[in-house]
Amino acid sequence: MKVEMHRHEFFEMLFVVEGSLINRFQSDEIGMQVGDLLILKPYTLHVLDENQEQARRCAYCCSFLPQVVDSSIQNIDELMCSDSPNRYYFRFIASFSMEDVCAIRIHMKPEIQRELLLYFEQLHAFTNMDTECAQAEARSIFLQLMLLISKQSAEEVRFSERISDGVSGTISRYYPGLRKALSYIHDHFSESIKLDQMAQLTGASETYFCRLFKHETGMTFLNYLNGLRIEQACQFLRDSNESASAICYRVGFNDYTHFGRQFRKNMGISPAAYRKKNHRMLRLSSVENEI
Repeated sequence: MKVEMHRHEFFEMLFVVEGSLINRFQSDEIGMQVGDLLILKPYTLHVLDENQEQARRCAYCCSFLPQVVDSSIQNIDELMCSDSPNRYYFRFIASFSMEDVCAIRIHMKPEIQRELLLYFEQLHAFTNMDTECAQAEARSIFLQLMLLISKQSAEEVRFSERISDGVSGTISRYYPGLRKALSYIHDHFSESIKLDQMAQLTGASETYFCRLFKHETGMTFLNYLNGLRIEQACQFLRDSNESASAICYRVGFNDYTHFGRQFRKNMGISPAAYRKKNHRMLRLSSVENEI
């Protein structure tokens, strides 16, 4: 589990079943108790606080993209315009169409908590089985989970809490463009991506884009891009037998020496040492049950 501020391109749900948690954002934080469900918008900068002194904490985490429910819905904008019969499954994330909303918390009734827990347990079990039947079961359970949450969010709006990104009016003007740039970077990080391209996509000058990007991500554009490439390289090193030099070029670096320096800078060890320490067979694991 990541212990530094980070973001990702998918939605994330966190359901607390034991103890309490604190999820921190760039300019806000939210405490979570048993029965709380937190839904995070893609590209939201956040971190789960690990400094709480508790004997035990347990929560289920599920990450997903809308395409798993409906291949015609790729993002929030398409969801809001869609007339698909599957749109109801996403009722609980409709608030994310507002630019300044990055997370929603919903407190579930006790009887709903038990039903949610059952779905999360089943989903965790099936997503760790690498068979066609298990994946079909997982998708069916996921749809039931989405339906239950959508019904509950409609019934318990008074228990929902929306968390604002807390950006200034000047910055918020560039927000749609910045999210497009972040989405593009996540989708194409293994390709050649230029600063001027991203600034143009955002609608800002290169200088202002750099300031805006650093404000939003806490990192420079280049460090963020290299971080995504190193993160992908780590996955390939763990889950494949591909050579480190081949992985270097596959994730977007043009020089193995530079790749090695960046890898050591980010991970503290060389690619070879990382592989030796972490190499494992390829496996499917999209839900975690221990915090």
